[in-house]
Amino acid sequence: MEPTTITTICMILFATGLISWTIYLWFTDWQPVARRYLTPEQQLEAEIQAAVRQMRRAIEDYERGD
Repeated sequence: MEPTTITTICMILFATGLISWTIYLWFTDWQPVARRYLTPEQQLEAEIQAAVRQMRRAIEDYERGD
């Protein structure tokens, strides 16, 4: 096989893959999602707030007799 044949085969495979990926992305169901990255301080604060909410629910459940 000559180098031009190998190059042509690689280009055809690449184009086929690219077209397949494009069709997949166009016709699949997806929703854009905004991602928020928290700093370690914000993550710690969020964990503390979640723990406080959980503790308050537990206290309310205890007071109701559950």
